Amino acid sequence: MMIKLQWYDITVKYRKGTTMYISDALSRAYLEESEEEESDKADMICMLSITPEKYSEIQRATQKELETLMSTIQTGWPDTKNDSPFEVRQYFDSRDQLSVLDSIVYKGSRIVIPPSLRKTMLNLIHKSHLEYQKQQTREPLLPTTTPGLPYSHVGTDVFDYEGKKYLILVDYYSKYIDAVELKAETTIAIIEAMKTVFACHGLPGTLRSDNGPQFSSATFKTFCSDNGIEHERSSPHFQSSNGEAERAVQTVKCLWRKCEDKQFALLDYRTTPLENINLSPAQLLMGRRPRNTLPASEDLLKPTTPDLRKVKQQFNAQKAKQKFYYDRRRGVKELLPLENGTTVRMETPGSKSLSSGIVVQKANKPRSYLVKSKGRPYRRNRVHLHKSNETVQDEQELPMEESSLDEPTIETPQVSATPVNHKDALQTRSGRMVKPPERLNL
Repeated sequence: MMIKLQWYDITVKYRKGTTMYISDALSRAYLEESEEEESDKADMICMLSITPEKYSEIQRATQKELETLMSTIQTGWPDTKNDSPFEVRQYFDSRDQLSVLDSIVYKGSRIVIPPSLRKTMLNLIHKSHLEYQKQQTREPLLPTTTPGLPYSHVGTDVFDYEGKKYLILVDYYSKYIDAVELKAETTIAIIEAMKTVFACHGLPGTLRSDNGPQFSSATFKTFCSDNGIEHERSSPHFQSSNGEAERAVQTVKCLWRKCEDKQFALLDYRTTPLENINLSPAQLLMGRRPRNTLPASEDLLKPTTPDLRKVKQQFNAQKAKQKFYYDRRRGVKELLPLENGTTVRMETPGSKSLSSGIVVQKANKPRSYLVKSKGRPYRRNRVHLHKSNETVQDEQELPMEESSLDEPTIETPQVSATPVNHKDALQTRSGRMVKPPERLNL
């Protein structure tokens, strides 16, 4: 560098940095015209999977219905939404993604369909849905009611963990969870496990479960009626209606994955204060904080009586907040109620296809209907029933008792009592009789 500078007579002077010019010559020496072609938008049109006829139809509809939008995109958007033309205000929040190419408006790499063609496009999207114009929308969240007393309303379910079956019981008021390992997945085993828990906390007023065969049996019905327990069953094939127990199952599995001792994991959960309540499930249920492995003073372990009214208000406020954000995030919409005699299509047990049915009456549970299909009564949630325009012949009236509306029973084929003719039968060394088929008796 010194050798190159020998050609020049340089006088070096010190100058303060604030008086120096910013060396930005390269960015100022820009070309007035650029020969580079923006190929992104040009390639976009070549990648569209669309017929020339449909492309021309969208062009004509865009020029006719979105003329103001195209003009605004090309000339520039106003600074505020209120200054924009009324027709294009709905696109203001997406203005940075909108572009115009070949008389078609794009949002990123997607075509903005003109209003007159949107119904046609929606039908194409849902063309494979047979009679239905679109999928069933999610309905608004329906939170459970907070009971006024501890252990008056209990949810239950059976779940698997590491190859073993467990029964879970959760109190709707305190969120207190009990998980008991089952010796067998039978009604008798479930009743014995429940007796162990009820002997500690007392009998609940209401017990809510799904429609599993263990909870739908006559033995379990007798157990509940003999002990003064009202048994509620959720909508068949709709797990969300038993959401308290399903949420408790997720909580227990998450705890057990992180801890080696299952019972101590449950103890830690029961002694941890609930969010926004500042009281643990054990305090809400038993009025005291059980001692765990963490050091605690005796004052914290003394029994206290929580304010039931205040706790209920806090739970209701928390559920209202959850409902607000759930409904806002998922764009829910209340489905139209079904009248008696309405033809619907739904899934029936043992069939992957949808079967026709007729709404008989509204059940005494929220969003639940009694439907008759193929001579059998069913109870289904509104989200499972798709309104249909087909005609179904009236079937013979059946007794509509909700206790028998869950699933059809599997009939055992009757065995003929006629003795088998062993005249031509052969006996093996193990003693089994082998009779030749009749078709070979020529």
